[in-house]
Amino acid sequence: MKVHRFASVCCLSTIVWTTAGCTMMEEQATPRVAQKNVLSPEQVNTSLKKATTDSNNQQAIELEKQTERVTLGQTKTYDLSSLLSKHRVSIDPQYFYQNQIFYFDLQENKSVIYTYDTKRQHNKIVHATKNAIPMMTGTGAFLLWVETEQPTKTGVKWSIRQLKITTNQVTTLDVGESRFDTSPPRIDVTSTRVSWITQEATAQKTVSTIKTYSLKTGKITPLQSFILKTGKVRDGLFTYEHRDSDDGALYTSHFNNGKNVHVLETLDGAYKKELSGLIDFSRSGTYFALGTEGDAMFHPIGLDEQTLNYSASSAQTTIDGIQFLSNTKVVFREGIHQLMYADLQAKTVVPLTDFEELVSLPLLQDGKLTYSITNRKKSTLHVVKLLPSN
Repeated sequence: MKVHRFASVCCLSTIVWTTAGCTMMEEQATPRVAQKNVLSPEQVNTSLKKATTDSNNQQAIELEKQTERVTLGQTKTYDLSSLLSKHRVSIDPQYFYQNQIFYFDLQENKSVIYTYDTKRQHNKIVHATKNAIPMMTGTGAFLLWVETEQPTKTGVKWSIRQLKITTNQVTTLDVGESRFDTSPPRIDVTSTRVSWITQEATAQKTVSTIKTYSLKTGKITPLQSFILKTGKVRDGLFTYEHRDSDDGALYTSHFNNGKNVHVLETLDGAYKKELSGLIDFSRSGTYFALGTEGDAMFHPIGLDEQTLNYSASSAQTTIDGIQFLSNTKVVFREGIHQLMYADLQAKTVVPLTDFEELVSLPLLQDGKLTYSITNRKKSTLHVVKLLPSN
């Protein structure tokens, strides 16, 4: 269980500060190919194709890796280097609302949530706490995040917090304590509701409960609970993550007489697969994408097609940040250095960014793709207005 070195006192801050010197550049979209990509030695593509198999034991089709960068739409680039030289903040966009990009900074003894206004080009602190903030997201005019207190001998106390952006009102939706190596909740959102999983653990059992919060009514409703017996022999079901949607997905661990199998499945029954080593996953109408160490795999849903596979630059390179732009076009992050764009119809993968020192996870929202790039002391924020063809 990951713990954080933070005190347990919570405080709010409404300090407003503006930083001059932030510059903005604009890149006009070209329909397809932009500049040549600069490859690192680790990325030199050999002709060796890693053999993978789909659910029918057929060899998966390896996507062709190309080296020329792709442009997905008109891109605005904001140079935040002067801002970050005064504050120990790494821009990792978590939510986009109108002209505001929200992100947070974990410091040694506090966490701070900021918003960067792309129109006025200035930053504002919207919330500060002595607790840790392991994750943040948003929907509509609401920003949501998890706060965790300093760990104790019994566990880690957590709370789910909500900020109404238009009024700056902060409320607490749920509280609990992670015990016996369980983790604090992760928040998932749709346009109308928020969901998370709580885990009430004792020495004998762990009860995982999926909860949903209605943005319209403000009511929290338990949807389903799963029990894992944790005696000498584990037996039952333990939930890791719930992705909420009309055809949402659930990642669970099934124990039977001590034997353990990880299962990823959709709640509508369209997809169910035993797997291990999963880092990230996402779904479109026709494909289920899995990110692991060394591979991105794309399993067809309801199609008479073979599984598609992309082999990363090394077997240890992680694939995460999977975002479907459409049923067959997807963006993901390879390692921490580069964003990639896959066209599953064309069976190709091309770079979306150059190989950088640090590239954030991509944020897809309201037809815009947002990410940040950091190279030494230079940090830039990129907002891509996606073309309709994507």
